[in-house]
Formats: sequence, structure tokens, C-alpha cells
Amino acid sequence: MDSDHAGCAVTRRSTTGMVALYGTHNLKHSSNIQSTISLSTGESEYYALIKGGSVGLGLQSLLQDFGLNVRVVVESDSNAAKGTVNRQGLGKARHIQTRYLWIQERIARQDLKVLHVPGKRNRADVLTKSVPGVQMKSTMERMNYLYLTERSRGQLKLLED
Repeated sequence: MDSDHAGCAVTRRSTTGMVALYGTHNLKHSSNIQSTISLSTGESEYYALIKGGSVGLGLQSLLQDFGLNVRVVVESDSNAAKGTVNRQGLGKARHIQTRYLWIQERIARQDLKVLHVPGKRNRADVLTKSVPGVQMKSTMERMNYLYLTERSRGQLKLLED
């Protein structure tokens, strides 16, 4: 998970970037504008964690239908968001709506786990901000994307420049 705080110059809404993996297989990725305006970077990262947790639990349920039992692990580069999801209640962040607190209960019940990942290793980083071609190529390789067509080779050359 990753987010950019107030990245939209018009609405001041943040963007959530998410990559969902099963082992080394990319099941889903997305980049969406958040529905709520965040007052801080930590808050926008918290909303991104909620999105990741929600998608992760949904994919867990789908995989259980196929007979696969998996644990949901959400990776984030935000210590502030990790701190918020690991406590109970709002703490000093009084403006967060109560509908966004469900994830704290699910983490307390160990239905999912949140791990810290360094920003440069965060796969979702490329979904929330402009990154150099070298970083994009490295991230794409870590998500097991391959360049297989002539058109893709042209895109690969563009990334190397």
C-alpha cells in the first residue's frame, strides 16, 4: 500500500496505490483517488491501509472458496498509519470517521497483519507518484511483469532512458 497526500491539485484528495500478490503472482493492482480528504500524510496512508486490508480480506475469502487458506499481510512504508491501525480507537486523531476503525478490530483479532516495508521496496510506490524509469523497471520485475511483445520492448527502452 502507498498513498500520496493531497496529490490532486484541484480536490486535494490523496491517491491510494495497491498491489495484491499471492506468492509471486500479481492478483490485483489499482490506483484510486480516496473518497475522504485527509488532513495529514499519516491519515492518507491509514486510508490506504484500510483499502489494502479490505481488498486483502476479500481475496482471502475468494481463495478460501478455492480451498486455499492464506494469511493477509498488508505492507506499508508509513509508521504513522501502522501505529493508528495497531491501537484501539482514535487516539489524538479525532477527525477520522468511526466507519474507518473496523480494521483495528480485525488486526487485534489477527485476521490480518501490517508490516513495514521501506519506501524504495514498496511496490505500490509507482502507483501513487512519478518515479524514475530505473525504479519503475525494478518494481515491475518485483511484481513479475514481463515484457513479451514488440510494443513492450519499446516501452522497456523508454524506461531505460
